[in-house]
Amino acid sequence: MKHLGCVVTSVFSVLLAVGNPAHGQTQEGKSAVRPAHPSQVITVTVTDLLRSKHGVDTDVLIARAVGFPNDTCDVITTFDVIQKYEVRQTWRKVRQRVDIVVNGTPYPAKFRDIGAYPLGLNLACIDFDSPLLHANLKIPVLPLEQDSPGLSSLSYDDKEVVKIDPGTPFLNKRGEIASVLVATDNGALEFASADDIRTFLKAAANVDR
Repeated sequence: MKHLGCVVTSVFSVLLAVGNPAHGQTQEGKSAVRPAHPSQVITVTVTDLLRSKHGVDTDVLIARAVGFPNDTCDVITTFDVIQKYEVRQTWRKVRQRVDIVVNGTPYPAKFRDIGAYPLGLNLACIDFDSPLLHANLKIPVLPLEQDSPGLSSLSYDDKEVVKIDPGTPFLNKRGEIASVLVATDNGALEFASADDIRTFLKAAANVDR
């Protein structure tokens, strides 16, 4: 994984390459990527359940992150959203829930604790509480890039990236996930490559859901 400071050119130029056929041809040999379409991403939310003085429960959203579906984890997202969940679990009188939001509808979920989050990759594995519900939703899975050229050939610009939600996958021209934008503990943004995601999934696959 490499910090944004190590990445050379701008995502704006990459998006122009996608939208401009003539320019796109000059980028043919490079790894031109684009953020996945909103319909291909899923939202993960963490909510506090607070009880008012009148005994009525109130939902307070404390964290939200974008994620994407996968065969091993129902949703892969950035770790910072779950970090808030873990920290507040130790607070007294705080009840919480994690939801996977699909097309505006929240579904009860849980995060898979693989023992050493975030494994240096700042990724989290989220599963639906109900495997049957997940199967019925029939959410299409985005494939991972097989011949990953490495992030050194990708191009991003800090000003453009901050407009994109952490957890958003970046797709190559074949529609495969080439990298995913993740947030770190200190607030910086990084990119995890398809190979990084694969390493993470190997660890997640060895843990019971």
